[in-house]
Amino acid sequence: MRLVPTTTPQLTPLTAEDDALLTRARQLLRYLFGYESFRGEQEKVILSLLKGNDTLAIMPTGQGKSLCYQIPAQMFSGLTLVISPLIALMKDQVDSLKAIGYPAAAINSQTSLGAVQRIFLETYQRKLKVLFVAPERLETKPFISALQGVEISLVAVDEAHCISEWGYDFRPSYQRIAEGIQAISPNKRPIMLALTATATEEVIHDIQTFLKLQSPTVIVGGFERTNLSLSVFALENKRQKLLQILNAVSGAAIVYTMSRKLAEETASFLHQHGIKATYYHAGLSDEERSRIQEAFFKNEYRVVCATNAFGMGVNKPDVRVVVHLELPETIESYYQEAGRAGRDGKKSYAVLLYSPRDIEKSDYLLSQSYPTKIDVELTYDELRKRLGKSETQQLTVLRQDLLQALQARLGKSFGSIKLEASLDILEQAGILERLHSTFERESLRVLVHREVLVEWVERSQNKLQQKVFEQLLRSFGHECFSTSVQFELDQLAFKAGLDSTALLQVFRDWHQAGLIAFYSGELVSVALLAPNLLPKKLPIDWSALVQRKSVAEKKFRSIKNYIRYTKCRRNYILDYFGEMRYTEKCGICDNCLGRHEK
Repeated sequence: MRLVPTTTPQLTPLTAEDDALLTRARQLLRYLFGYESFRGEQEKVILSLLKGNDTLAIMPTGQGKSLCYQIPAQMFSGLTLVISPLIALMKDQVDSLKAIGYPAAAINSQTSLGAVQRIFLETYQRKLKVLFVAPERLETKPFISALQGVEISLVAVDEAHCISEWGYDFRPSYQRIAEGIQAISPNKRPIMLALTATATEEVIHDIQTFLKLQSPTVIVGGFERTNLSLSVFALENKRQKLLQILNAVSGAAIVYTMSRKLAEETASFLHQHGIKATYYHAGLSDEERSRIQEAFFKNEYRVVCATNAFGMGVNKPDVRVVVHLELPETIESYYQEAGRAGRDGKKSYAVLLYSPRDIEKSDYLLSQSYPTKIDVELTYDELRKRLGKSETQQLTVLRQDLLQALQARLGKSFGSIKLEASLDILEQAGILERLHSTFERESLRVLVHREVLVEWVERSQNKLQQKVFEQLLRSFGHECFSTSVQFELDQLAFKAGLDSTALLQVFRDWHQAGLIAFYSGELVSVALLAPNLLPKKLPIDWSALVQRKSVAEKKFRSIKNYIRYTKCRRNYILDYFGEMRYTEKCGICDNCLGRHEK
């Protein structure tokens, strides 16, 4: 696989003007950050931007991508807008920059209205040089209006692989960034910088296409990590092997799992064996995730057991070992996560543990994640039938009921994963809207005044509803009338002395009546945007879905080939990313060291 297209524009030899620009950039590097020189490909990226070129920089984890826009931002007259996918990533960057007196800020869902207004004022007064926002922010009219008229010199799109359906963190809002920038700055197009750690040809093409890069300079940093030892072990008792690894390698560690449950169980297991560990996943609140990340950076926890939600923005240089307890989906995601070990340049370890059952499980998950045309059509048809002639176009159904109905039509092989994937496809095509994210915990907010709910319950003359209302007040008081509260359905049912199914039915009835906003992993809540559309007329590119599945299968075959590889593992990864210059053996991976030889 070739990583960079042969048409990639190359930087011309340095001129006197180039030397002057780089001299100024190096002065800022020393003054602001205390470094004497740039690393890797940073200097090439910075010079390309300073010369006014759109630039795509593919720089592996640890090569300092953020400096590539932080230095030019100081040299440009206007604002640098950084598109970043995660609040934690923004917070980490802004905190680091503010600590050295760098004028930076972020606007996200946690930013108060007063803080947003102050940030805009600083922007108008040209006091701010870098502003971090999520891609979704570029689709909001207030934000677009607020920035119109502000000089934007540079737009840096971090984690740019999220723009591509062939990437490993696809996020549809990334594909609308160019339109957002055009709306904000219609008369003067800013210079565009796309940054990512890993990218294949398909991803590069999508980045260039959707960001509308103009004759971009493509710069690729080397993927070789000479200090990182790669190992793979096939075994059944992965927990004991994990303990063995953590006892043999001192220092901070990250343990990656594919599920929230396994992350929690692994953290508990390590804690029971005297290792200070915690878990991290998307089911935690933003505040809790920020707390855990900060505690890990301060070494209050030695180990974080996490899903891939613990990824972008993890900039702890002294992580000594990264362990994967389950097979990742792609080489890109694996090397990105493994590369979080040893960012300080000292010897570190990336270990992948798997059992034969893991391969079977991953193959099954892959097959379930890509529904067929008939799967999607019948899912839509079932929702349409259940909606009936409702005037609201909104539908809330028990997930299990919907799944059983579809299994009666499609067979038992149609599981919950395939249902989720079908709903995602329908949403991406604009056919339906999910009225909430997928929740593992329940979430509830009362939408009416307390007196209205009291009157409803009294009029029902239903003792079950009365018990539920009383339990709500005991558990949450007035809080549930002003904000969303999260809880475990089974626990709340136990406290109320009720059956979980009965409690769920009450909440579902109240939700349908518009009394509460209730979301649960047990429910599917959607709005059909075109309920009169016939299933056979769905505006979906079915050939693209087939191609997407083919790409996913190809990527997972690369993972299976990697774990079975008997030669140098580093060279396998470098080959995958199109690098041709390396030694025959790295000398530190398990195969080069002969660890599996009997």
